[in-house]
Amino acid sequence: FSNYLRKRFAGKDESIIQKNIDAAEQGYALSDELLKGNGIHVNIQRSSQVTNEIIMDGVEALALGAIAGGCDFISFYPMSPSTGIATTLAQYSKQFGIIVEQAEDEISAMNMVIGAWYAGARALASTSGGGFALMVEALSLAGMIESPVVIHLAQRPAPATGLPTRTEQGDLFFALFSGHGEFPRAIFTPGDIEEIFYLTQNAFNLADKYQIPVFILTDQYILESHHNISSLDPYRIKQERYITKTDKDYKRYKLTENGISPRGIPGYGDGLVIVDSDEHDEEGHITEDMDVRTNMVNKRLKKLDLISQEVLSPELIGNPDYKTLIIAYGSNYNVVKEALANIGSDDVAFLHYKQVYPLHPSTVDYLKKAKKTIIVENNATSQFAKLIKMQTGKSIDKSILKYNGMPFFVEELEAKLKENIM
Repeated sequence: FSNYLRKRFAGKDESIIQKNIDAAEQGYALSDELLKGNGIHVNIQRSSQVTNEIIMDGVEALALGAIAGGCDFISFYPMSPSTGIATTLAQYSKQFGIIVEQAEDEISAMNMVIGAWYAGARALASTSGGGFALMVEALSLAGMIESPVVIHLAQRPAPATGLPTRTEQGDLFFALFSGHGEFPRAIFTPGDIEEIFYLTQNAFNLADKYQIPVFILTDQYILESHHNISSLDPYRIKQERYITKTDKDYKRYKLTENGISPRGIPGYGDGLVIVDSDEHDEEGHITEDMDVRTNMVNKRLKKLDLISQEVLSPELIGNPDYKTLIIAYGSNYNVVKEALANIGSDDVAFLHYKQVYPLHPSTVDYLKKAKKTIIVENNATSQFAKLIKMQTGKSIDKSILKYNGMPFFVEELEAKLKENIM
């Protein structure tokens, strides 16, 4: 094989070529020696501690969570690191009656998802940052027609193509502020495999109940990481359906006290289900009446108060009588936990957010209690710290940031935390 290596490394210095040939010959000789002997023996002991555990990555967890949540339609255009969600659902499509549609682009994909919800399906859009940029106009359509929609936004380093196979948490603000106009939404940020599964289930119920876009914000690191976990319970969260059988007097956008109008679907009942991207009256007809416009905007935004009452509380890990509070969300969950365990300080606690918007009201009390606050994020501008300040008026004292395309390593984060704690 020396001739092959000389061709492969043609143009390189002779010393480099020879070193590669020497390395290949030594590797060949070693493998030949092992094969002539007893080979390579790996002694694996069975452990009763993991008998009932399974190995799963984030992609599988999200796809299975979608199935458990009643997803029966996904439209997508391939984009790393989100593509695996669609291909996994395709594997289960016949077993669970799921339509998997690879659209010509993300514009079509998002509009198909909205159309599927309109027809009564539970649909998922899965993409990454550049793909979601094309979905934004349709996201605003969902906000106007009050269509449920579940969006999986798998983050990777940007702008533009960025680092397609690496990780980052740079799209929090993109998810929060995307879509022209003002309309409510919710954003989940799962931190481990179990949270991915159960939050995806929950996303379909929340979108259906409040007729809003719900984001599942992940990243390349958590999607492609494998973990051994206890068995998941697909029935822990019950599927909640909120479709109304219409009558002849049905009004799609009926003004109600809580802002939630009865959602009918075409063909289920005697009513006419009218939706339009223009501002509309209670029946769904286009209008430019100023009073109707004001009432409809208020109606849509009123739902945010209800969503805030159901927001998932952050998880406090460590001493509740902390002096220093570490804050993180999403995929930094396990690395922060391990780093703090290694530090072993009773004065430090960790607050993990699996839902960043709406922001849980307990955030203010947690911040008030701390003498020092530190946030850990995989982005360059500390987006979650800015969101916290925007919502609470309180600043985070120190941001530990990483944005080179790699996740935090335990030893690295441990050293940075020690610098700011000790």
